[in-house]
Amino acid sequence: MNKKFQQLEMISKVKELSQADLNISANMMYGSFTKGEGDQFSDIEFYIFLNDDKKFDSLNWVKQICPVLMFFKNEYGTEVAIFDNLIRGEFHFLPKSEINIIKSWEGLVSFEHEDEMILVDKEGLLSGIFTKIATKIPERRTEANIQWLSQSLLNSLLLTGNLLKRGELAHAHNSFNSLQKYILWLFRLREDSTRHWESPTKSLEQSISPDAYKEYKSIAPELEERSLLAAYMQAINISKKLFIDLNVEESLNNVLESIDRRETSKSS
Repeated sequence: MNKKFQQLEMISKVKELSQADLNISANMMYGSFTKGEGDQFSDIEFYIFLNDDKKFDSLNWVKQICPVLMFFKNEYGTEVAIFDNLIRGEFHFLPKSEINIIKSWEGLVSFEHEDEMILVDKEGLLSGIFTKIATKIPERRTEANIQWLSQSLLNSLLLTGNLLKRGELAHAHNSFNSLQKYILWLFRLREDSTRHWESPTKSLEQSISPDAYKEYKSIAPELEERSLLAAYMQAINISKKLFIDLNVEESLNNVLESIDRRETSKSS
């Protein structure tokens, strides 16, 4: 990993501070730097488990890493720092009694880089949990996962179609985010390209085929009625091909056909 990245110095400082702080039991890093993919534009991201969270001042602790321009809690409850070097940091400060939250990610998150993820583990709690996680690299192409993704895609298709029929173009445009996400996950399953599963658009230009990327571009509409309608019909057509390629069960194909008939019916 290139040592010129400022993030690496900041990660080293986070580890040093965590090791020295008697109120910190464990610190787990996640994100690009755990996978050896971090660069000068990457965030730094941590789960930090505390012996006593009520006596912990997160802002003053984060300020020790690097001068902070802005610090706030986002809509997911994550504390976000923007440092004066314009590097973003995400921090989850939790009591150590909640450390088992990590176990709940099994099958969703890849734990293949556990040696890079565990920064500090004073009581062995993190390593104990990691040992219990049977699947370090989840199997993504399972019948259950394909069914769930297909159901989610159908739900997004119907919702987006209803918004377009109602004339809520901005709302429909936003709804394409979900459509694109589920289609990308299915693309990745079809092409056996699941490395960036948690963030399906990450490195998309290099990790799916040119034809699939072209199809993805065709469902990225402008906020204009004609563009939205064309992208929506293209999303239906792409979904049909994906359902065939991935052997999606007949009942879900029937739902897709019903959506398609509604959209192509002269009486709609």
